[in-house]
Amino acid sequence: MNVALYARFSSENQREQSITDQFRACEDYVVRHSDWVITHRYKDEAISGTHDARGRAGYRLMLDDAKARAFDALVVFDLSRLSRDSVETEQTRRRLVHWGIRLIAIGDGVDSQNEGHELMSGFKGLMNQQFLKDLARHVRRGMAGQVLKGYHGGGRTYGYRLVPEYHPTEKDPYGQPQRIGSRLEIDPEQARVVQRIFQEFVEGVSPVKIVERLNAEGVPPPGVAFRRRSMLKPTWCASALYGNPRFGLGLLNCHTYKGELIWGKSKWPKDPDTKRKRRLLCDESEWIRTPAEHLRIIDDTLWGRVKERQASINQASAAIRTALHANARTGRRPKYLFSGLLTCGMCGRKFIVISPTEYACSGWKYRGLSVCQNTIKVSRQVVESRLLSAIQHDLFTEEGFAIVKQEVARLLAERRRQTPDISQAKARLTKVEQEITNLVEAVKLGVVTSSTKAELVKLEAEQQRLQDTLKRTQSKADQVTAFLPDVIRRFKAAVENLATVTQHSVDKTRGILRDLMGAQIVLHPTADGSTRYLTAEVSGDYAGLYRLVTGKNKFGGGEGS
Repeated sequence: MNVALYARFSSENQREQSITDQFRACEDYVVRHSDWVITHRYKDEAISGTHDARGRAGYRLMLDDAKARAFDALVVFDLSRLSRDSVETEQTRRRLVHWGIRLIAIGDGVDSQNEGHELMSGFKGLMNQQFLKDLARHVRRGMAGQVLKGYHGGGRTYGYRLVPEYHPTEKDPYGQPQRIGSRLEIDPEQARVVQRIFQEFVEGVSPVKIVERLNAEGVPPPGVAFRRRSMLKPTWCASALYGNPRFGLGLLNCHTYKGELIWGKSKWPKDPDTKRKRRLLCDESEWIRTPAEHLRIIDDTLWGRVKERQASINQASAAIRTALHANARTGRRPKYLFSGLLTCGMCGRKFIVISPTEYACSGWKYRGLSVCQNTIKVSRQVVESRLLSAIQHDLFTEEGFAIVKQEVARLLAERRRQTPDISQAKARLTKVEQEITNLVEAVKLGVVTSSTKAELVKLEAEQQRLQDTLKRTQSKADQVTAFLPDVIRRFKAAVENLATVTQHSVDKTRGILRDLMGAQIVLHPTADGSTRYLTAEVSGDYAGLYRLVTGKNKFGGGEGS
């Protein structure tokens, strides 16, 4: 019997050796059975068990191979390695049983071949889920204890540096002094920047102008030494200053600057459908407030003046909502047709709507000339009319369509000639169906054993897999074939109404545009003598066009939509 192993450990704080230990325990179990052979190994390192298949590459691959019957049994150390979510664990168990895969969790004593394994699996799944809740509660309690002792409770705060504190005698497992916590200490250079930002804000300087000056002077921004995913050079941004006063986010709302540490303001519950976390504000009675005069950077007078100016801004916004309606936008304008699709060719940042009538580079607008010198503003009406016209008339030419049609037809013909998998799948399906018929006849004659039932289940699963493969392959070929003869007419039908899009369908139309172009529209600043203007770099994506006219784009495009 072909056996697969799956192992996982949760976080970067755990040892990679955990994977090896889990595999060794599973191997010891497998070698007790002389006819078992380990053919597959799957693992996920430093990934929490709360993630579903979308967040774990090894787990997802294991499920895909199990569905394809690449192995006969899956062995794990315990069910918590599959998931810490009882619903996900039960769903995985049901999938494996349905696909005819035997599930064995050696630490839990669960074997899907045994009677009553459903009850045992469900019980273990609930215990694993409760373990996570207990762990979160214990961690939060421990962090609260650290905060009450004066240690830092987590997060990075501009203006301070962390100073670790060690136990005088105890050692960690590596023989080094045991770290018992970290305390904040004022960073004099960053503290001067904080004081400057607060002072300029109360003097009436906007956050945009403040960060423009900081970027122009080359003042290092928060996070300059952090590990970053973005390749862009980190710079100051206006939104990081103003933030959200309600949640205490943003540099102008950090209570630490006025000598008060606040911990436990927010919690992050996870959406059961999307698995994404969302910030929620805790009740103020749950907050832990700790005086910290030694961390004060801003005096109470300056802090109060900042809050007064923020209050006046909020009152102005409220007045606008009162005059218009409760949901009237007072900050960023609604997204327009090309919002998020335009990129500056000089700095690589987004072109954004800076007023109801104009687009401009966000790098220049919100970070200053030191970040981007592309100060050209362009009318939103000009952008939309010129680009829509180019998309409708110049993006996909008849010559290009002809070449694509010819090449796709050639590739389809070559695929039909050179793909033996389809013919082999058909032949195997015929053989499997005949074997199923023979087993059914045997059952009718009273020849019923445990091996007969197991073989029937195995053959029926293989039959379903082969049918799905053939249906999917044929369906794709039919779609491409049907797409080719009438592609030009269907393209025109899909884009003919772009210029008259209404506001409520902007998101859908932007999705169509994204499919058609496949990439961003790059706007390059150009000069012709004293005249400065933008040139747009637009390219068509024939794969995206196919998704659009066949209705396969996620925004619901397609003819007649």
